[in-house]
Amino acid sequence: MDRTYIALIHKDADSDYGVTFPDFLGCVSGGDTLEEACEMASEALMLHLEGISADGEHIPPPCSAAAALAHEDAGYAIALIVVEALPERTEEEAQAALQAFLASDEYDEIYNTPLTEEERLALYEPPEEPCDSGNGLKPIPADGADRTYAALVQMRASGDFGISFPDLPGCVTAGSTLEESHRMARQALALRLEGMAARGNPIPTPSSADAVLTHPDAVDAIALTVVEALPERTEAEAPVALAEF
Repeated sequence: MDRTYIALIHKDADSDYGVTFPDFLGCVSGGDTLEEACEMASEALMLHLEGISADGEHIPPPCSAAAALAHEDAGYAIALIVVEALPERTEEEAQAALQAFLASDEYDEIYNTPLTEEERLALYEPPEEPCDSGNGLKPIPADGADRTYAALVQMRASGDFGISFPDLPGCVTAGSTLEESHRMARQALALRLEGMAARGNPIPTPSSADAVLTHPDAVDAIALTVVEALPERTEAEAPVALAEF
C-alpha cells in the first residue's frame, strides 16, 4: 500500500501553515512552522489511511506533482510537499494511542473548550480568492511561455528559506519567511531570464514538477514551489539591472 502522497501547503499572512492532500478530501493538518506542519501531516496521513483501511474502502494511488498543481486547491497554496505517513500500526497500537489521546489534556482542550464566535466563523469561512498573482501554485507550461519554473525550497541553518531553480543553476534567493523568499525568487528569476536573453543565451525549457522532485538537490529540500517571473522589462526600463546581472 502506498504511504507517500503529495500535499499542498497553505498560509495566509496572519495564519499558521495548513496542509491538504489532493488525493484525500478532508485529510488536513497544520502547524505553527513549516517543519511542524510537515510532521503533523505525516501523522494525519497515517490516521487517514488507517481509517480508510478499517472501513474497507479503496485507497487511491498517489497523484503526480503535476496533477496536484492542477488541483483546484493549488491556487490557494504556496508550496507542495511530499509526505510519507508515519509507520503503519497494529490495531492494538492504534487503540492504545486513541485511548491515550481521549484521556489527554490536548483532547479536552480541542473538544471540550467552546469556540469563540470569531473562531467558529474562521473555521467555515472559505478563502475569498486564490493567492495574490504569482504566489499561488499552478501548472508549469511545457513551453515556458509564461516564464514559470518549479523551484526547490531549502531551510538554511540561519532559519531563512532558500529557493533555488534546478533548471537555472546559480539562480538562488532567500528570505526570512517562505512568502518573502517567494517574492524575492520572482525578481531573481526575472533578472536571470533577462540576463540570458540579453547575452543571447538559450532559455531552458521548464522541467516538470515531478522531474524537479527527482533532481539531486531535492534531497535537501523541504518543499517545492512554482515561481512566475516578474513581468518582462525592456532594456530601456532596466538597463542597469541587466548590465549588473
